[in-house]
Amino acid sequence: MLHRFTIIFIALYAGFITANAQNHPLNATSGSAACRDSKSLLSEDLYGNWVLELLQTNAAGNVITTRLSFKQNPEFKESLAGQFSLQGQEMEVFGDIEDGVLDLEESDNGKDIRALWKGRIADGSCGSSLIGTRRILATQTEQNFVLRRMGW
Repeated sequence: MLHRFTIIFIALYAGFITANAQNHPLNATSGSAACRDSKSLLSEDLYGNWVLELLQTNAAGNVITTRLSFKQNPEFKESLAGQFSLQGQEMEVFGDIEDGVLDLEESDNGKDIRALWKGRIADGSCGSSLIGTRRILATQTEQNFVLRRMGW
């Protein structure tokens, strides 16, 4: 049941993204009127504020919505660092995007990895939306996520 809801959620959301992206440039940082190939996007193209939607793993399929902010990783200049709040707890993510694939490690204390994220640029979004899975290591639970650039 949950798997079916997840597929429907992503399909509906992808349809919205495709229609919405037709009237917008690549992203807020580029100023370019044409979409670049998602495989050519760099970490710096993702800097800024995003809306994060996490699909709950319960039978109701509730969605948690919060804000995630990406910036340059101070330790690795080619990588991303981000922060978001989840159920009152501050979380950090670190990683990068390469060939259109987003890989992040999540931590709640800045050193131990709590979850792994794997995503990709949503088709037709011109880099304004990413979709993927967040796997919580302690339970091996997976959650689908959508990241949508704020202001789109």
